[in-house]
Amino acid sequence: MATEHSHEHIPEEVYGVLPAEGVVELTDALTGYMHEIELGGLTDITGQVLDDILEQSGGMPADLKANDAFEQITQNQLAVTLAYHLGRLEGRSPQIVQKLMDEAIEKWGINDLEESAEITDQDLESPKIQVYPRLRRMNYTEVTQTNIELGWETNPAGDTEPSSEGSTEGSVEGSSE
Repeated sequence: MATEHSHEHIPEEVYGVLPAEGVVELTDALTGYMHEIELGGLTDITGQVLDDILEQSGGMPADLKANDAFEQITQNQLAVTLAYHLGRLEGRSPQIVQKLMDEAIEKWGINDLEESAEITDQDLESPKIQVYPRLRRMNYTEVTQTNIELGWETNPAGDTEPSSEGSTEGSVEGSSE
């Protein structure tokens, strides 16, 4: 006999978040299925790739001699290593990951995620629920900058020279084509 519960199962297209306690419990359940989570459990090359991802995303300290640089590096390496193993688990056993998420939703329920891109001080009090998921959903667009051609270029010596024959230094000419 099926037990009735007060919420509907949410299709993947609908977004929502678990309460903070539910996230912690789901994280613990998922990491319980991961094997070889040690930082040394990866090949050197896979580790290099993860470190490169960290560096490209700004996750490595700029000053490697800073007092907290070692701690920051190891914490960030652990985070990407766990994310890597979660990806492997979901790739090998997506049904386990889905089952654990369904169980967490059934136990904890799911909260709608606010659509606003504005993040308030109150939101910062619960970043796992109010900030991180919204940042992940934002669409970032590249700012386009207008490229204005002035008609002269700077050479390596720092002098300005006309960009085409017949123009005089300092003049701005339009194209006649």
